[in-house]
Amino acid sequence: MRYSLATLISILLFNACRNKNGISGQSTFIIRQIQLKSDTTISAIAYFENMVICLQNNNKLLILDTAYNREHTLENKLNGYKPNYLFTLHDTVFITTKSKTYFIGSKFRITEYKLNNRLYANGLYKDSLYYVYGCCVGEFGGAVFFLNKKTNRTYSYFATCATQVLKFKGRYVVCNNLAHLERSMSYLFVREPTKLYELTDEKLKHFCNWYAKVDSLKYYWGHSAVGDTKFYRGSPRSMSLITFQANDSLYSLVCNDSTTYIAVHKNDTTLCRQMVFDKTIEFHQAQVVSVGHKQICLYNLTGGSPFAAYLTRGHSSGLVVIDGNRIDILDRSFPAKTFY
Repeated sequence: MRYSLATLISILLFNACRNKNGISGQSTFIIRQIQLKSDTTISAIAYFENMVICLQNNNKLLILDTAYNREHTLENKLNGYKPNYLFTLHDTVFITTKSKTYFIGSKFRITEYKLNNRLYANGLYKDSLYYVYGCCVGEFGGAVFFLNKKTNRTYSYFATCATQVLKFKGRYVVCNNLAHLERSMSYLFVREPTKLYELTDEKLKHFCNWYAKVDSLKYYWGHSAVGDTKFYRGSPRSMSLITFQANDSLYSLVCNDSTTYIAVHKNDTTLCRQMVFDKTIEFHQAQVVSVGHKQICLYNLTGGSPFAAYLTRGHSSGLVVIDGNRIDILDRSFPAKTFY
């Protein structure tokens, strides 16, 4: 029987992952697949008072408690405002309607808010010093931006396309995914953002591929000698749903053409650590929310071309919740199951 190269790679990957379970010094994860009890697909998420708030594509909010049961009373209360947009800014969760913006306060009290703050594209991470955001135009490039809260200066670097930023061993880790054609993923490690390219023109601070307009940079789409950064690509034809720290190692939940697995980061590469599914989770875009020790990822798949994934809402979606060594994957099509 003849196998395509992609099939052979998948078989070898499955066996390699299976044989690496239980390696000393690395984590083994408990995987739970859970049926997502949503009415339709989900376009955005937020986390508030130990609950996951989801804006569905029917413009109705879905609210899940820690056991993933729906909080119908809270849903009915918030849906009375007819929200059409959900976002988080500086630890505050907002919903908007056609004409008004509200923030969600303690015990889910709703208060109208006059939004005067500047919104910086897609907020990815924040700490005491930086607010990190990104934007993307698909195959035409993307960038990550570090806004210094104290100096109000902005530093930027190539990132096609940043879906998540986290801190690991003193460095900012920018996780990039590109859903175009065969799919790809890469990782950028930034130790000191002030060594990146500083942007002084206000227009460039919202220009997803600003470097394409700079003669000396227009041919750089991944990495340059500037910035004291580390950059490497992940496995080909793959994308990372979410990247997270467990014990002293960095891991990613990776999807390729036919499998879903946990990869561990070693030096300048990713290595298969633990098989999750012998099928892929199809997605074009992801949103990651981090609160304390918990990380939540919303993944979306759009119909039509992958490029449309960056411009339209998804037609299929699910959630990944990581808490310690437990990974919960929620999808409308999943039956309940726990495995290692």
